[in-house]
Amino acid sequence: MPDLSQHLKELNIIASAPSRVDVGGTWDLKCFALPYVHINPVTTNLALTMRTRIHLRAYKPGWIRILDDQHHEEYPLDNLDLSCHFGLLYAIVAHFGLSGLEIEVGYGCPPRSGVGGSGTLGVALAGALARAQELTGGGNLSREAIVELVYNIEDGMRYSYTGLQDQCAAAFGGVNRWHWTYGEMSGKFRREPLLTTEGITALSARLLVAYVGKSHDSNDVNSVQVTDFLAGKNREKWFRVNAIANEFATALSNSDWTTAGNLINEETAIRCSIVPSRITNIGEKLQTICHNMSIGFATAGSGNGGCVWALARKPEQITKLTDQWQSILNNVPTAQILNVDIDPQGLKVEQITP
Repeated sequence: MPDLSQHLKELNIIASAPSRVDVGGTWDLKCFALPYVHINPVTTNLALTMRTRIHLRAYKPGWIRILDDQHHEEYPLDNLDLSCHFGLLYAIVAHFGLSGLEIEVGYGCPPRSGVGGSGTLGVALAGALARAQELTGGGNLSREAIVELVYNIEDGMRYSYTGLQDQCAAAFGGVNRWHWTYGEMSGKFRREPLLTTEGITALSARLLVAYVGKSHDSNDVNSVQVTDFLAGKNREKWFRVNAIANEFATALSNSDWTTAGNLINEETAIRCSIVPSRITNIGEKLQTICHNMSIGFATAGSGNGGCVWALARKPEQITKLTDQWQSILNNVPTAQILNVDIDPQGLKVEQITP
């Protein structure tokens, strides 16, 4: 198996990928999309400049060490623990069969925030390892191949309930409507970019994202949603969520910010009626402020903690909204307004001299 301990002494690799918020999420799950291909399952997501960062450095031959600001674990390549804290990352390393490396993880947002963390992390790591693989004479991977790889590992090894939208947003960036085509031989997804550079700037000026101070577990909410969906509960509500994702994409394309905000309010109301626990007490207070200002409000990901986001009709509303949200979040030491824009780039990989 290729060892990188000497290569990375001369050349470190840094990769990063954006997080996301979305409309229509859950329809990217295979158990939703496959039975209902006839309604054209879609999600619309917005890549955010909160980037997860991977730094590859040299380590002792035959070993892999992974660390962030709270954890560190190390194993020999031939005896990796795929159930440990960094199990998903070690599974991705095992696929590449590389060793002699240290992997440092840096988060652009609080972990478990509902903004696609594990998918973003997987894409950033696979991008870095694909570049490292080139140092040993191996081939690189396309963004499509990286998405496919990390999705199959996370989903197939049951690390979480996951569809593809987190990995897709991380790899490609920007603002896109994703069509989920799992049953087609041509691939699992089709990307439809929605905004020009000017449109991305206009959207960024109307966007506000906050962390409510409590992490979330997407599996808690998703397991309820999937179980009920398969049993036939709330089916019409879910069909409406899919329609909202399409209508939201059209509203963004037309710069119809009022309609876009109204649509995310509608989706949030539907999702909270399906799983009331998806919004916390702090989230409800932030939502009330948005409603009083006629601003769109949504919980990120599966909710029940993590991030919330708002979409204003006019950029000047964001200053007042920020002040009012901050007055609520000041009462929660771990809560914060997050400094974000739309990220147009997706996965980035670079080489640096140590």
